[in-house]
Amino acid sequence: MKNCYYQLCCFLFLSFFAISCEPDEVSKEDQIPYKNSSISTTTVNEKTPYGGRAAHTSVVFNKKMWVTGGIESQSSFNDVWSSEDGTNWEIVNPSANFEPRYGHAMTFTKNNMWIAGGMQGSTLFNDVWHSKDGKNWVQATANAPFSPRRFHSFTAFNGRMFLIGGHSQGAVNADIWVTDGSHWNLVTNFAPFGRRTGHTTVVYNNRIWVIGGLDQNNNYLNDVWYSDNGFVWSLATPGAQFPPRRNHGLTANEKGMWLTAGVGSNQNFFNDIWFSQDGVNWEIINTLKNFGPRAYHTSIHFDNKLWILNGFSLEPDAIYYQDIWGYD
Repeated sequence: MKNCYYQLCCFLFLSFFAISCEPDEVSKEDQIPYKNSSISTTTVNEKTPYGGRAAHTSVVFNKKMWVTGGIESQSSFNDVWSSEDGTNWEIVNPSANFEPRYGHAMTFTKNNMWIAGGMQGSTLFNDVWHSKDGKNWVQATANAPFSPRRFHSFTAFNGRMFLIGGHSQGAVNADIWVTDGSHWNLVTNFAPFGRRTGHTTVVYNNRIWVIGGLDQNNNYLNDVWYSDNGFVWSLATPGAQFPPRRNHGLTANEKGMWLTAGVGSNQNFFNDIWFSQDGVNWEIINTLKNFGPRAYHTSIHFDNKLWILNGFSLEPDAIYYQDIWGYD
């Protein structure tokens, strides 16, 4: 019974469906040899009070780290947790107004945290919610104009929020939507970076960046794209130094962008950390202690540390991680 339980969970996470339409091809360039740097491990929380989970979301808001939703085995969550130090966690809302979900996307503006889309069981969502305090959630819309989806990205940038790509029923999306929280507009139905899901998006150096993921033909990606406004996009590199992957973590601070872990072809789970100041040149970061291989985790910068929160892996066996790692 336990093996069947894990097999069902693995199916939910690792099954992606190809569709026929292909994006414009971009020729591969010779990869630039990467450099090695190191950081130290300062904080390890081996067992969070909310237990193991994956495909959750995390943001930094009002001087706290936040974790919402996710999945563990066959249980999806709609709880909300916060922490001021990564070690001590407080349950802010054990059951928020929105349906339990995983594979949703989260961002924040000056006054609110925002959640969009996701999945529970076989049901995909296209609702949008916001909260000023993590306890009280208000539904902005029950049915946004974008198709219901999971493993998309949702990022606040230049006074707007951009929703990009993701996996809808039977289709991997290439669309970009923009909203002020009330009104939604389609930027493009087919972005130049093509269809992708399980990618990551971050704001760094006054640009919004899209990195990696999986396309509609189940090709794992390690390309890097950027935009100064969210509407016009440029290719930084078609093939970064890190191996192609999806459902990785991505965050940024004033120094640069930090990419963590993820899963590649043949269900190869990573436990690496990569850093870039320009999106083109990436260097691998060495650590004295390191987290186990994983994907479906989250990465954020908080209190001058890089944080790795929870996640899922099949190496060596199916596991939903309960741990949190902090790096200086």
